[in-house]
Amino acid sequence: MFQRICPAIFLFASIIVAGAQAPSAPGKPLPPGPAQAKVKAACTSCHNTSRITEQHLTRQQWSAQLEKMEGLGAVIADSDRDALLSYLTRNFGPQKGAAKPAKKSGSDAD
Repeated sequence: MFQRICPAIFLFASIIVAGAQAPSAPGKPLPPGPAQAKVKAACTSCHNTSRITEQHLTRQQWSAQLEKMEGLGAVIADSDRDALLSYLTRNFGPQKGAAKPAKKSGSDAD
């Protein structure tokens, strides 16, 4: 019986470990900016950029996210914190997540 269960346990454990590793898909590219490289270095060692680009948070919310990630092991230098927050808020703030206005229907001539 052990010989039947052991391979199943090994397979299950392998799936869990593989899922916990850093993703291979890069996600959406981060926009250019002075803190782009630092955001990429601090954040993408654990997850892809889509985890960043799909959020639209206030500066205070981004600050809370940085603190949360530091608690999980992200290394963010105090001297870089303000630049990271400015970059994240400018590129992925609440206004960036707002719905885009609908295009006019019909002809362009008014």
